[in-house]
Amino acid sequence: MFTVALIGPDGAGKTTLAKHIESSFPVPVKYLYMGDNIESSNYVLPTTRWLKKRQRRSAKSPSVKMTIQVGTNGSATARSRGNLVGKTLKLLKKGMGFANRLLDEKYRQLVASYYLRRGFLVLFDRHFVYDYYHFDIHPENGARPLKRKLHGFFLKHSFKEPDLVICLDAPGEVVFKRKGELSAEFLEKRRSQYLDLKNVIKNFAVVNVNRDLEIVKQEVSSIIWQFHERRREGHG
Repeated sequence: MFTVALIGPDGAGKTTLAKHIESSFPVPVKYLYMGDNIESSNYVLPTTRWLKKRQRRSAKSPSVKMTIQVGTNGSATARSRGNLVGKTLKLLKKGMGFANRLLDEKYRQLVASYYLRRGFLVLFDRHFVYDYYHFDIHPENGARPLKRKLHGFFLKHSFKEPDLVICLDAPGEVVFKRKGELSAEFLEKRRSQYLDLKNVIKNFAVVNVNRDLEIVKQEVSSIIWQFHERRREGHG
């Protein structure tokens, strides 16, 4: 079998279409969410859920500052040591979180490989490589922090890209009205970035989703089925 990724700005209907294809396609389909929203993820490492819960608890808990009174010189030394320990722990937490993020992304790729071997068509809702392409792999401004460089290197060199990518396209104003999140300007920029990927992806299709949902469902399903038939005939 093969893999298909549905990409596009928030509000383009990726999840709705993916769920429809999973339930109606004439061959076995495995749906796999490949984005950062833990609540939307159907496969995620237990450590990722634990870290997410910990972050929420930390955000709700009021910060408490402690001052140790042991004289003028001693107090300054204690504060200095406390600051050093705090900074070290903060760096360790960030490092652990980043390492877990990479492991979680790789875990989902391994899940996809497992279902491919079992004969499933694996359908990705979003994809890490394309969501982060313009930020971490080939950033538009050329400059990026070390963590983004490492993440981009990891995605570029350790991820097998999907066999077929379908970009769900609609103006930023349209997808903004659907979900009311982010902004129409930001969504329009993301739309342009996703469309630009046609220059780097071999099997790339664009579907206008600013139409009746049933028509969009039929077109997306038809594109995947035609790709499936071409692969069976040896023209993949």
